[in-house]
Amino acid sequence: MYDLILFDLDGTLLDSDQMIIETFKELYPIYRPNYNPSIEHILSFSGPQITETLKKEFPDLDQEMMLNEFRERSTRNYDKYSKLYPGVEEMLKTLCKKNVKFGVVTNKHRYATNYTYNLFNINDLIPFTICADEVKNLKPAGDGILQCMKHFGVNDKEKVLYVGDGQIDYLTAKNAGVKFGYVDWSTRKLDQDAKVDLRIQNYQQFLEEIL
Repeated sequence: MYDLILFDLDGTLLDSDQMIIETFKELYPIYRPNYNPSIEHILSFSGPQITETLKKEFPDLDQEMMLNEFRERSTRNYDKYSKLYPGVEEMLKTLCKKNVKFGVVTNKHRYATNYTYNLFNINDLIPFTICADEVKNLKPAGDGILQCMKHFGVNDKEKVLYVGDGQIDYLTAKNAGVKFGYVDWSTRKLDQDAKVDLRIQNYQQFLEEIL
């Protein structure tokens, strides 16, 4: 059905929502006291590049310092709170076994992506990844998808599926001109006019539809 399948990372393969919540709950009392944003607001930080989020949330502070603070605290919280979504490891193994061309396009930096892969022992299960510091234009630009297509030698955009969990991922697929798959468990909803080519209830159902 598809010549190439690409995945977002956070919110799609990796459940990092609680990690994000706990990290910012540590940062706000120190660097922005008396500010108590909703959980929904904090969850919106999964998708955009973290440096952009820190600029918006802590605009008057030194951004290098805030990035270091976020990295230190989020790394600790990764180990405590992050986990792969059910069926992800089995799905990745099946795609490898079936010789399906697939990869990841994420707005995470390479250091954080590698940390994630090592934490869950999935380095050998993901053939190719494009990270935030490896593209000229971040998502929702389609650069990462186009780079993956070039890497895998896939030219037909109608045969490429990008799987994600929110509006940024939808726009990324649209800007690249490829199909979009949406994970139904997402806490980040799509705009009403978003066109979904494949709805994913779980990764077993996903495999049954694409293989």
